[in-house]
Amino acid sequence: MSIVNDLSLVVREPLVLKFSEENTFTIPVDPTLELTYKMVDFQDKAKNAETEKEQIDLLLDMVILILNQDESKDIDKEFLFKNKISMSQLQAVVQLYQDQILKNNNNPN
Repeated sequence: MSIVNDLSLVVREPLVLKFSEENTFTIPVDPTLELTYKMVDFQDKAKNAETEKEQIDLLLDMVILILNQDESKDIDKEFLFKNKISMSQLQAVVQLYQDQILKNNNNPN
């Protein structure tokens, strides 16, 4: 008889981001392989961006990718502009997401 290890039970602590009372996001921080590739691709493109506008556009796309992991939301650039999300908030979303992934990966449980 073989031992079955149920990997669906390995659930990591989600990241909850709040921009306002009506704009709270619950983000799973155990990214899929596809999401991981997209994040690395964004980071590589940002390093090679020739203009600040290009870097900002990539940051916006990365934040949209992260926030859209909350399946109850459908986020686009219009949402970010309409809700007056600041550059520091955009950068914080990416940093908090990356920090939470590291924290979860380093957690032995």
